[in-house]
Amino acid sequence: MNSNPTEKEINFVNNALAEFNDEKVGPDNHVLLNIVEYDEKQNIIGGILGGTYWGWMHIDILWVDEKFRKQGLGTKLIHTAEAEAKKRGCHHVHVDTMSWQAPEFYKKLGYKIISELDDIPDGNKKFHLIKEI
Repeated sequence: MNSNPTEKEINFVNNALAEFNDEKVGPDNHVLLNIVEYDEKQNIIGGILGGTYWGWMHIDILWVDEKFRKQGLGTKLIHTAEAEAKKRGCHHVHVDTMSWQAPEFYKKLGYKIISELDDIPDGNKKFHLIKEI
């Protein structure tokens, strides 16, 4: 067993799973969905990174510079990404967030918690949320 596989070995495993999935349910047609926002000096002040597949949008990362929080930028990024996902034929979005990050933010935008993991890390929680778009 190799606990430090090469990039070639990692690609092999990824491709093998993709082939299996394609046989069962068809290709996922995964397309990245990444948006960044800049200030007037062209510094990045926020961004959303994710993608779309099988009719779903996933959010991997949503980040807003601390100086620009509570000004609607996170909401703007979410709404822009959701609109693009709808154009791509998506019907739902899923995301996970930590208890110290943004569960209340997502809930305000209509996301519903579907599961929680306790003590990740100790004394905290990880939430999985979804939203119909």
